[in-house]
Amino acid sequence: MRNLRFVLITSLLISFASAAWAASPFNASASLRDNLTALMNAKKPVAVVLKNGETYRAAIGAVGDHFVVLTKPQSKEYFDVLVAIDEIAAVEARVEQ
Repeated sequence: MRNLRFVLITSLLISFASAAWAASPFNASASLRDNLTALMNAKKPVAVVLKNGETYRAAIGAVGDHFVVLTKPQSKEYFDVLVAIDEIAAVEARVEQ
């Protein structure tokens, strides 16, 4: 009985982990530009971490060949930020639940 309970719980955890993995907003096979465009089209808020360590939490307003426009950044709601894509170290986006 104890082994059966362990197997059931483990199976549930694996299925939840698989579902969370499948819901990732990122595509590791695509370019950073393509991932930014997909996040913009999905209207997902993001955190963009630059190579200098600065982080912007914002919405993506536009994605170009070399730059991305971040709109309504947290704590600077009346400003937009133009960031060179080459200066982006990481992008964080919330996974759907």
